Amino acid sequence: MPNRVKDPYAVEPRRLPSGRWKGRVVRYDLETGKRHELTQTFDSKREAKQWAETEAAKYRDDPNRKPPSEETVGEYLNRWLNDVAAGQVRDTTLIAYRRYVKPIMGSPAAQKPIRSVTALDFQGIYTEMTRAGKAATTVRHTHTVVRHALTDAVEWGLIPFNPVDRAKPPRKTTPPVETVPTPDEAKKLLEVADTHRLKALWYFLALSGCRRGEALGLQWTDIDDAQRIVYIRRTVTSDGAFRSIHEPKTAQGRRTLAVTPYLLDLLRDHRNQQDLERQAAGSAWKSPEYVFVTRQGGLLWPNDVWATFKRLLKKAGLRQDIRIHDLRHAMASFWLANGVPVKVVSERLGHANISITLQIYGHLLPNMQEQAAADMEAAFLGSRAADGPQKDPKIVVELQGNE
Repeated sequence: MPNRVKDPYAVEPRRLPSGRWKGRVVRYDLETGKRHELTQTFDSKREAKQWAETEAAKYRDDPNRKPPSEETVGEYLNRWLNDVAAGQVRDTTLIAYRRYVKPIMGSPAAQKPIRSVTALDFQGIYTEMTRAGKAATTVRHTHTVVRHALTDAVEWGLIPFNPVDRAKPPRKTTPPVETVPTPDEAKKLLEVADTHRLKALWYFLALSGCRRGEALGLQWTDIDDAQRIVYIRRTVTSDGAFRSIHEPKTAQGRRTLAVTPYLLDLLRDHRNQQDLERQAAGSAWKSPEYVFVTRQGGLLWPNDVWATFKRLLKKAGLRQDIRIHDLRHAMASFWLANGVPVKVVSERLGHANISITLQIYGHLLPNMQEQAAADMEAAFLGSRAADGPQKDPKIVVELQGNE
């Protein structure tokens, strides 16, 4: 079936103020996908319409016109991932792209010719993802990647417009407050972690605000005992089958963190323990430079760390919906609730800009504003702030007299 959208077509003639009629033909450049409109004026509507239909037929019957692409959505997305995205993004980002397009590949839309897929096809996929329990953020990531891919298809002339632009993913939501551990829950978790081999890792995650991958990428040379600082210089990511070590994506992600003497002591104890493990492993030891490793010195897999975290939650009798990343949210929430400036929190978290911090934690700021107003009132008014405003009798009399 030919692609009617991409075929040239005549538009109903339009009458001009002069009384003449404008004939119009719309066609699409098959190389670039760009829309072109041809026009010509005539004395009568019949002449304008006849000209437009003749011109449209001439373009349709042109033997040099390429046939519409029969490539399916699934075939195109695979080609785009392998030939385009693979040359533009990091390996770990490409892995994420493949993960995000999986719902598309597993849907009936994947078997449709790319020229025939509609916004409703993608809308249905988003709905199914939501029903399956996928987070709004995940659905939005799928939307973003597929929109990017089909935007390239438009530029290459495979389709006249991007149907994903007309699909509406769910609104982005902030992390549910109930998943962020309270100070009491964090305390219980760390108490259980006290007897764990990677005690220092769990304390570091809870007290530093680092991402899991940033903690796993930490090397001993990143720790400056004298200055009481830790440098975040790399991150470890994995999709379960492939692991990668790379620098943070943004300049803000590559940052310096101030740490407490207590945390430094924990890291020193951890190093002493690691020295003993290295001696026991002998020549089998693999990665002497990394802080958090296996008993044989190998890099930890992020998924293994996640599985261990779940076991610690269970042992502590805590909710199973708490994520490692929620320790980061807990730190940020605690700092903001205790008056730490948003800019400082943003820098600590390694956000690319302060607007990201506000987007995630902005719901905490109204309470901070209320407290700040109360603090200022106490500073300006002293004890009068607690007693409430006092009316001056003279002013009351004067006001009554002027009524």
